Amino acid sequence: MAKDSKKSITKKKSSKTSNFTNDTRSNDNLDERPLLEVDEEAVYTDSLVDVDQLQKDYIDKKNIKLKDSDALKVAESVLDVETRTTLYNLRTRNYIDYMTGIISTGKEANVYHAYSPEGDELAIKIYRTSTNIFKGLQIYIIGDPRFARIKRDQRSFVYAWARKEFKNLSRAYKAKVNVPKPIYCLKDVVIMEFIGEKGLPYRIMKEEEIEEPHETYKEVLLNLRKLYRKAGLVHADLSEYNMMYTPEVVFIDISQAVLLDHPYAEHFLYRDIMNITNYFYSLGANVQDPDKLFESLVGEPPSTQVKAYTLSKK
Repeated sequence: MAKDSKKSITKKKSSKTSNFTNDTRSNDNLDERPLLEVDEEAVYTDSLVDVDQLQKDYIDKKNIKLKDSDALKVAESVLDVETRTTLYNLRTRNYIDYMTGIISTGKEANVYHAYSPEGDELAIKIYRTSTNIFKGLQIYIIGDPRFARIKRDQRSFVYAWARKEFKNLSRAYKAKVNVPKPIYCLKDVVIMEFIGEKGLPYRIMKEEEIEEPHETYKEVLLNLRKLYRKAGLVHADLSEYNMMYTPEVVFIDISQAVLLDHPYAEHFLYRDIMNITNYFYSLGANVQDPDKLFESLVGEPPSTQVKAYTLSKK
């Protein structure tokens, strides 16, 4: 376990809650506990992991006043009526018991901490259906036969992107790549294993002090090889920002990963190799020559076009 991953949290008891579920539900036999439980009187000793406060700031607009209009837009862009219905359906299917707070926010999605009915910790990734940034992500889905028949509207593309992440996670997990265990996907919601402890996520590699850079570098390469050779995938956005350090290496944000027959698979692979090479070289690790590493995976050196693409994306 990473030394900096443990955080101290002290909570006071509270009966106040905020509801994530559809207010119009009518089945009296269902459990009436709210899907999202927020302790509004919680006192936290580390503001960086104050998930309940973040949750109130971003989501609970009925119980608090949001001064930041952008924060309100973030909440509404993720938790629209259809997404709330999806979460409620996942609850009734016993995939989710309740959600405790927000872990992270991003341009494409928000990630929430939750518990299963069995008490296991979960990460719930909810993609935005109201943004246009997915237009720039179509390069990762073009040529993938698994998504050849998706509709052109925004919501259908987002649903396909969520399925893509779930399928990629499933392939990687089956190949024994260190990734969060995929659990279920429905529309724009992906449920996966939570990488952390007691509601606190482990940090991304960029935010951690790597005690043995060369050993960690070797572990990254081991997972990179498994992903390529056994899962048949290229991560396509691998860097110190998309790996967690527990202190074991865990690959995350794998939605953009592509199959090996994707027209840009080799371009993405070389870019991934350059990212991790540069990062671990900066830490003092004894890194491999990126061209030779690429050749050991693909069977031939990177072409001029492959290397030029990587340089053009810097």
